[in-house]
Amino acid sequence: MNAALKILDLAFPGEQDQLASMEHGINWPVVYLIHNDDEIYVGETTSAHTRYLQHADPKGKNYEERKRLNHIKIVFDDSFNKSAILDIEQSLIRLIEADSAIQKELGQPGEHSLQNKNAGQSYQHDYYNRALYQGKVEEIWKKLFLGKLVANSYDSINNSDLFKYSPYTNLTAEQELVCRDVIRHMICCLSTDEPGTTIIKGVAGTGKSIVLINMIMTLLKSHYLKYDYDPEEDSDDDLDERYALHCEIERFLKLWKGKTGYNDLKIGFVVPMESIRSTFQMVFKYSSTSVKGMKVKMVIGPNQVVTKKGEREYDVVFVDEAHRLKRRLAMSGTEMNAFDNCCKRLGLNTKTANQLDFILTKTKYQVMVYDEHQSIKPTDITNKEFQGRLNGRNVCEKVLKSQMRCNGGGEFTEYVEAVFNCMEPKRKTFSNYDIRLFYDPNNMISQIIADDKKYGLCRTLAGYSWEWVSSKERVGVKKDGSPKYKKSKKSFRSITDLKKAGRDYDIILNGKGYYWNLNSSQWILKSSPEEIGCVHTTQGYDLNHVGIIFGKEIDFDSQKNELVINRKEFYDAKVKEGIDDKQLKTFIINAYKVMMMRGIKGCYLYACNQGLQDYLERFFPLA
Repeated sequence: MNAALKILDLAFPGEQDQLASMEHGINWPVVYLIHNDDEIYVGETTSAHTRYLQHADPKGKNYEERKRLNHIKIVFDDSFNKSAILDIEQSLIRLIEADSAIQKELGQPGEHSLQNKNAGQSYQHDYYNRALYQGKVEEIWKKLFLGKLVANSYDSINNSDLFKYSPYTNLTAEQELVCRDVIRHMICCLSTDEPGTTIIKGVAGTGKSIVLINMIMTLLKSHYLKYDYDPEEDSDDDLDERYALHCEIERFLKLWKGKTGYNDLKIGFVVPMESIRSTFQMVFKYSSTSVKGMKVKMVIGPNQVVTKKGEREYDVVFVDEAHRLKRRLAMSGTEMNAFDNCCKRLGLNTKTANQLDFILTKTKYQVMVYDEHQSIKPTDITNKEFQGRLNGRNVCEKVLKSQMRCNGGGEFTEYVEAVFNCMEPKRKTFSNYDIRLFYDPNNMISQIIADDKKYGLCRTLAGYSWEWVSSKERVGVKKDGSPKYKKSKKSFRSITDLKKAGRDYDIILNGKGYYWNLNSSQWILKSSPEEIGCVHTTQGYDLNHVGIIFGKEIDFDSQKNELVINRKEFYDAKVKEGIDDKQLKTFIINAYKVMMMRGIKGCYLYACNQGLQDYLERFFPLA
């Protein structure tokens, strides 16, 4: 057998003798998939022959499930080692989970449900040449795709939110430690009736959302999880830690039933931003087949923690992007009515209350992701209000530091912070990250469109420095010669429809016109790369490449050595409402930093104002 990766396809059971007689069949690390047309089990072992016999043994503990399967695919590679196969096994489980969910979403036939009960057997550890072995995952998947065992390509799955936010995402050691510590703090506070809260901090891209989802899965699986491993063969410190936590949760739930009469915790996943809430609802919906108890109705907005009369209240809520919880400022009429109704039911003063008050009042324990530097609107709760509300509570604070999204790593995140804080950082390059400054915005957008064809999920974003005129009908000309518009309720599905309707372009760059995003919810998933998005439609999402247009509202003053804001060139009326220029500057700069952190593979930049363009050229290479 040469060094190339090979997949051996055997009937199951009945063909174990082939493994007994072949090289690497008895004593070599491998990954395997046992399946039929409807179900699949993914595993790893250091002896394919032994493991085959164990799964086929009528006396085996999972034989009733395995006997339904009729084929086994065993992945051999001369370079495999124990760390690699544990990692590959996890990755394949996560891919298959996402593939099945995407098939259901798109109505594709032939999805496979996973028989794995414990979502694989290892967390994400770094090890020698991990990047090489992750490349083998892609190679394995392509072979499975060509063999029609799976339905969706490797790239299409990697670009899907069903994959990125899958409960089966293998955590880093840092993330796993945070999960264990938080759950133990939760159990302690709930057991003693002590008001308790965990705050998880970390810059964009550190995996905070997936940590929340993993904790929810851990709590739900504690009701039925059985560890599918042989401690003598598959000894693993991670499993010891996971099993220990599982036993602690089991003991707690028995006490909880005696205390409350309930067998479980009522759990909510609070998502303040409506634009991404539907994405998480989709994730929970399609994860419900493999994680019992994970339901769409768990994903709620902040107002929904105020339950209806007679309805069971939430015991534990996990709050994503808690810095986007709202106070009663610069709200729309609909938002204000809903907010006031919640305050009335809770007996709170509408002028001083906020959505964090709703959550602390109506839930027993909270796990909240919080980053004050990602606050981008005056309606967002202030840091002072947030911290003040936690007084008197048993607060556990955790920080995630490892950058998971951006290939530039934490170093790129720190560099961007230094540049925007005008700290004169030493110029850096990033070998694994494509960062470029463009002098022609149309060339940058053309590059994004080309990247989207190659990788998918590449978009251009901009500051709100242009009026959204395409949402209005042109009805004439003003005295100064500028167009006159009136409001329009008509919506459009595509740029082509906008053009046919004669709608004016929103953004003109060097003589070429562009439109703002047509959708506000799931814009990245539904849009064309020719549209220009904003921070409100992208916060919380990942992109492969992102292009950023710094609008006319932001510039650099070389005399003062600081970024400056032009309020008249900023068109987001709700963000400007009720705040001074200093606060507005903070929100605008936060928005640009948030947008720059969207890119996984790269980030392209263009500034409308020459002063800012020259400033950025000091730190980023020209295209």
